[in-house]
Amino acid sequence: MNQLIQATWSWISQNSQALSVLVSLGTLFVWLFYAQLLLAGFKRQRQARILINQGWGRAVNSVCLISNMSHEPIYIQCVMIGLRTASGEYRSSVTDLNDDASYSENSSLENITRQGPLLSGSYMNLGTFLTLIRQASKKHGLSCNDDPISSIGLENVTITVISSYGPEGGAIGTQREFTIGGDDGGQLVPASIDSRRLVNRRARRKMRRWLEEAA
Repeated sequence: MNQLIQATWSWISQNSQALSVLVSLGTLFVWLFYAQLLLAGFKRQRQARILINQGWGRAVNSVCLISNMSHEPIYIQCVMIGLRTASGEYRSSVTDLNDDASYSENSSLENITRQGPLLSGSYMNLGTFLTLIRQASKKHGLSCNDDPISSIGLENVTITVISSYGPEGGAIGTQREFTIGGDDGGQLVPASIDSRRLVNRRARRKMRRWLEEAA
């Protein structure tokens, strides 16, 4: 036993320099691993996470909800809706609740616009999809009643939210598509399981153009 211990110490002494290098490399890899974890957490904190969800069933008159799951508040600048119908595709801003209504200086902003700040962990009710569809249809001269599937041949609805987020700066786009489907073919069904971030250069140019058009 003593001979084994002596042989081990002798081997360690003879290879101490190489062992020191291996220990240093191991320590470096551990620090790099923790640095990666810290960097990933930092990026998650800086990245806005906005969800576009559907509440109160899957009917056309279900509710459209915007949730802010970011670490900091966001400011909603613009809400766009895209309609694909039997007669073509249409896009419109539905940021304001009613473009034709007149308001006084004492009117509540919640009754005027969907624009505004949204705290972390909170949500905003944009109204029913039917309300948004009818508002956009009116702007494009489409005769839309309580059943847009039959009245305008609605096939697809795309909701786009353009917002600002402190750490990132600039415009941040979030989009989700809903299609007509379901068992009876009369429901509004999400086309994806999650909202999509608009982050590439082409999407940013498109959002800037939409903001200019809505201004």
